[in-house]
Amino acid sequence: MKALLAATFALPSLLFGAPGPSVEIDRAEAKAGDTVTVDLAAWPAGNVLIELCGNGGERGSADCAVAAAATTFVNGQGRGTAMITVVRPPIGCPCVVSARPVTGGRARTVPLKIEGVPVLTAAQRRTVSAGPARDLTVSGVRVSGGGPSAAWFAGPASRTVTFTVRNTGAVPVTDPPLTLAAGRGAEPTGILDGPRIGTLAPGEERTYKVDVTLPGPAFGRYTVVGELTGVDRPARFTAHTSSYPWALPALLALAVPATVVRELTNKRKPARRPAPAEPASPTAGASMNEIVAANVRQWRLVRDLPTAALAEKLTSLTGTAWTADQVERAETFTPPRRFDADELLAFSRALDVPLPALFLPPAGYRISSAEAGDAGTAPAIVTRVTSRAAPPGG
Repeated sequence: MKALLAATFALPSLLFGAPGPSVEIDRAEAKAGDTVTVDLAAWPAGNVLIELCGNGGERGSADCAVAAAATTFVNGQGRGTAMITVVRPPIGCPCVVSARPVTGGRARTVPLKIEGVPVLTAAQRRTVSAGPARDLTVSGVRVSGGGPSAAWFAGPASRTVTFTVRNTGAVPVTDPPLTLAAGRGAEPTGILDGPRIGTLAPGEERTYKVDVTLPGPAFGRYTVVGELTGVDRPARFTAHTSSYPWALPALLALAVPATVVRELTNKRKPARRPAPAEPASPTAGASMNEIVAANVRQWRLVRDLPTAALAEKLTSLTGTAWTADQVERAETFTPPRRFDADELLAFSRALDVPLPALFLPPAGYRISSAEAGDAGTAPAIVTRVTSRAAPPGG
């Protein structure tokens, strides 16, 4: 009996599935000049384009009032809100408010009756759909740039995206809307300013260049996604690049031998009478654990990560429960935490920084002479280097 009841209650979810992205508006009818509020629910996180379209939006942005479009950001809970001003679409109704991801994908629509806009008959809509093809293709997509720059020191990285647009349709196309985004992952959210396409005659092609700045500290793989709309079939293109702070490991390699030589030199100097004790300060010598702690805090603030969010990442990476209080204590010097190798690797991955970046003394810090140890010998630091092909980019 229990099994039968469980199957009965599970049947609706099997038949209908989980609810997908939805679009709601605050009114069913409007006139030109009115403002309509659009609410999105159950959407993937990222930027979403909101457009007001005629012809049911069947031809995509070719049926939409592109100049009145709006973009909104969907948060981690799948919700977003936007307001659009009602204007006459470029073609008659049935009119809809259309929402789709900026980076491309299926559009969701909701009907909106617009006062004074005629409604197309079924025959008229068939005629529109059978009109001359408006089609564009994008080719020659590439990303250039890199080399020695601020990005080598974990600063911002500059790139140039080049692509060629060709009109493969039967009629001229003028200023089709172009959306561009750059960032980490397959669906980046950093909106870029795209160039004006102009008018392309049938068979004509034109090459465009877009300057892209990846905000610092630039580290890892990045994706640039673009889409041309306003034609029968949106033309989407993707490019990839990467940026790594290559100078940081080199600086560490130079800093460590210098520190060892300084410590050995200090050991050979005659001992002095100790000066009166003074309160510790960042400019005084710091142990390696204290330097790691300072770097953890510095990179956490750069990444704009709350202590609770970093604790959640560390828990996932180490398999050991971390709390916000433990992260806060790990960032302090009283007493300094003794980081082990597994923790250092976890912090490097959680903060998305190269491991050597955790060992470089921040501004105002220097490695303490006490790190040389009581035995009178400098600490030995062994680095294992694995040879592999460097990723493309800066």
